[in-house]
Amino acid sequence: MSKDNKPIEVNGALPKGGKALMGQENAFGGKNAGSNYVPMSEDEQEVLSRLIEMEDLEVHVINWGILNQPKFTLGDKRLAVKFTLNFNAPALPMPVHYFDLELRTRSGLVLYSERQPTLYGGLPISVQAGTELQMVWDIAIDRIPPSIVKMFKPDAHGLTSRWTDKDTGDINYLTGNMNLDAVQRKLLEKLQKGKAVVKKMNAAELAKATKMSGRR
Repeated sequence: MSKDNKPIEVNGALPKGGKALMGQENAFGGKNAGSNYVPMSEDEQEVLSRLIEMEDLEVHVINWGILNQPKFTLGDKRLAVKFTLNFNAPALPMPVHYFDLELRTRSGLVLYSERQPTLYGGLPISVQAGTELQMVWDIAIDRIPPSIVKMFKPDAHGLTSRWTDKDTGDINYLTGNMNLDAVQRKLLEKLQKGKAVVKKMNAAELAKATKMSGRR
């Protein structure tokens, strides 16, 4: 698989910021002036908006089912996916340590996948026939591969992500292709350090859930 055909890139979970300030932007052009983050490009936002409007997105909960009509809320950094899982099996309570989630187009293209641990108080949740779970899958998006952007927006030209290195075409989490001043560089460095901490915490929680399940 080429670098441009892998799922949407996320660089750890982005800590949620404060209330958006109308008519103002943050240091990187994000619409929420109260939060420090780098927004998606207009091309990336338009592609996701088109897919949502065309109802071309579905959520696959591996080994459990497919959700054809989840509710999407799109921001300039995050895609929130709200859905309800209704279980018709098993007959007896079963511990579930995690869900493997995939965001796909209806043609089968996997845009993003993630294993979500389901531990509460250090223990797995329990499900059985009749259980109903309401969930929100919150995806903080760094980059949509250029090939996917141009697949759904053929008229897109040039660099379609702020994180794409203009010389190599690879992801560059230091500056991407943004022209940053000294203040912005310091803010970006702080942002990346914070995301690294959250990513490490999430990885530890997932490793714990996977080990407890006895599976990989």
